[in-house]
Amino acid sequence: MPTVWVLCDVTDVSALWAVGKLQERGIRIELATAPALGAAATRWEHRIVDGKAHVEVTLPDGRVISSAEPVGVLNRLTGVPMERLMRIGGADYDYAMQEATALYVSWLHALPGPVLNPPAPQGLSGTWRHTSVWAALATQAGLAGAPCAMSSDDDPASAWLPRSGGASVIVVGTQAVAPPGLDAEIVEGCIRLASVAQTPLLGIELAGDGTANGWSVASASPFPDLARGGDRLADALAAALVP
Repeated sequence: MPTVWVLCDVTDVSALWAVGKLQERGIRIELATAPALGAAATRWEHRIVDGKAHVEVTLPDGRVISSAEPVGVLNRLTGVPMERLMRIGGADYDYAMQEATALYVSWLHALPGPVLNPPAPQGLSGTWRHTSVWAALATQAGLAGAPCAMSSDDDPASAWLPRSGGASVIVVGTQAVAPPGLDAEIVEGCIRLASVAQTPLLGIELAGDGTANGWSVASASPFPDLARGGDRLADALAAALVP
């Protein structure tokens, strides 16, 4: 039976939905939540040999996440678990946070995969980008980027959140789960956008009038609501995660 590790926060209902759907498809799931990694992991081994990272993380129940085992990984971690870091105070806290982030990016990157999504310095489960950056990347992928205006009066946090669009597409590797009837060129462009962004699991919000030339990328996120894709998305996840 194939095995897939799911790494997620305890409140990630979308990831838990994926766990159930993958189990229905005969895939053995190993679930590790952020607290299990951040507070309860009993042993970490992280080595760099000839420029290649090797990692083993032993969980409290004896399970081991290892770079020596080529299994699929659904990575939904949004940040470094804080349980142990909260014990550090003063000026050392910022330093400890930077070191912990570097460790997590490195050990997640060491997993041979396939990994949805691989870590990046701008996010443990993929790069979070400003809407203006998604618009620029959309043009590289052959799609239109929605107009993006910014001013000093904007709420900085809102620019990083997906905006509501006329259609939602979720890309999983080389597949895309899109609304029925969405123009094939737009769907292919969404797949290219995920490739350009180096984000194999990507939720894309489109705005437009429904015609092939009327759609534009309003926003995108490496942390899509997986349940929105239904069984088609579950099939795509299974195909992408099982080596």
